[in-house]
Amino acid sequence: MDPAGSFLKLIQRGKAKTLFYDDDQEPEAPVRGPLFPRPVFRALLVVFGISLMLAVDWFGLLLLNSQGVVAWMGTLTALRTTAILMGGVAVTSLLLMAHYRRVYSYISEENVFFAITFSLSFMLGSPCALVGIFA
Repeated sequence: MDPAGSFLKLIQRGKAKTLFYDDDQEPEAPVRGPLFPRPVFRALLVVFGISLMLAVDWFGLLLLNSQGVVAWMGTLTALRTTAILMGGVAVTSLLLMAHYRRVYSYISEENVFFAITFSLSFMLGSPCALVGIFA
């Protein structure tokens, strides 16, 4: 069998398949409508931004003067404040993650961002909430 002849037959048949050739042209997740209407979506984005800004300010205050904050507010109040701020970030990022998962796919940039934000805020806020509730 002639290798050059088989190569010519492959070229004549159509496009040669490459290493990353994808036969399936459908998207990974079916695109459905957005989960929230535009005013609710914008309100969630605003609440997320404000919650994130307040949480970063709070951690900056604790980083600069944690002994003064704990002496002024008390340990339990400082933990409860941290839990509330992290809860605000976690709840809004969870809702936005659900919104973007419905519009795009599981691996869109927005969905990955809000999934990471949710997991970080949940890991930081849940121990504070447990101590603040049961202490």
